[in-house]
Amino acid sequence: MFLRFLKKENIPEAKKLWGYAFETDEPFYSWYFDEVFSPKHSLGIFEENKLISYMQLNPYTIFLNGSLFETSYVVGVITSAEYRNKGTMKLLIPKALEEMKNKNHFISILMPFDTTFYQAYGWELSYSQKKYKVPMEIIGHFSQRQKDFYFNEINLDHNFEDLNKIYESFLNGYHGYIKRNKKNWGFILKDLIDYGGYAFILKDNQNESIGYILYFIKDKKFIVREMCYKNYKAKKALFSFIYSHISQATHVEWSTPFDESTHLFLKDTIQPEPTNEVSLYPFMCGRVIDVEAAIEHCTFHQDINTKFSIEIKDPYAPWNEGIFMVHIENQKAIVQKNNHIKADLSCSINTFSQLFFGAIDINTAIFMENMKVYNPKAIENFSKVFYEKKNYINEYF
Repeated sequence: MFLRFLKKENIPEAKKLWGYAFETDEPFYSWYFDEVFSPKHSLGIFEENKLISYMQLNPYTIFLNGSLFETSYVVGVITSAEYRNKGTMKLLIPKALEEMKNKNHFISILMPFDTTFYQAYGWELSYSQKKYKVPMEIIGHFSQRQKDFYFNEINLDHNFEDLNKIYESFLNGYHGYIKRNKKNWGFILKDLIDYGGYAFILKDNQNESIGYILYFIKDKKFIVREMCYKNYKAKKALFSFIYSHISQATHVEWSTPFDESTHLFLKDTIQPEPTNEVSLYPFMCGRVIDVEAAIEHCTFHQDINTKFSIEIKDPYAPWNEGIFMVHIENQKAIVQKNNHIKADLSCSINTFSQLFFGAIDINTAIFMENMKVYNPKAIENFSKVFYEKKNYINEYF
């Protein structure tokens, strides 16, 4: 067996493995491998020149801890049927971590089929979403007809800048989201339309773009893939647009950031059972690939002047194993690996990744017995730097 990045001539094999493991729905199946799939970002294991396992390391840019991080979104982790349960992942994943480090991708994300599978390799759940399933008539109570607003079908060439402005405005105050470019938007809209979806942009009477909605109508359900808005009136107008489809759908489903509060303002019942279904569900895992570089890449609050030492345990990325002295001032960190000093704190790469992504705070890590504390004063110093944040991401490949 040997490992390398795929080449153009390996695409048919990669496509065949994908079809066996996932789906062959057209036109997505062919479109994805014609336009999205990149062999140079796909790391594979070969047995006598036969591709038997591979994963895609799709490049994205994430806003995290005050800075933009180039990252690898791990997608399509596949092993041929006859080689499963033979340890291929224990070969592929460490090599992938090494290649991500070489690319200066200091962090990684992935959407897990099972969080416990990737947990063994250092990825931990770092993003969740809130999911709504609501009868259409309930939306009628929340919506409000807005006479001074109108909708147009999205044309990416004409609407790219406006879409990005709405998206960025909606995510102001959020953390860990993808910084989208025109190519990203093109993939999102192509995927939506190919599956029979629709995309509309909302404008006010000043011709300012203030919201958008991406959705499907299937099996009497109005399913929102993504909905963003600049203000409350735009939100109400979008719900009015949804409600105008009451003859086509009995229920509406949509997802939001986990801290979003629409459920507090929807008409509901308590007895005999709730009318609306509102649930929290796991969405995306995160992992720090290079501890030292990741911390140094952050931009911290200008008032922070602190230091601490932390021991990291990471059996699949040996460069992360050891004790790191962290000194932060003037918004940046200086990190030095020094295994001869005493650590203030100690944890696994799993716990550090959740802390770095802002999924939890240090008090949660301590309560869960995932953080050892040798110097109690370091708890306050660490919490000034890495604390729980409002995470959101909505990318699917």
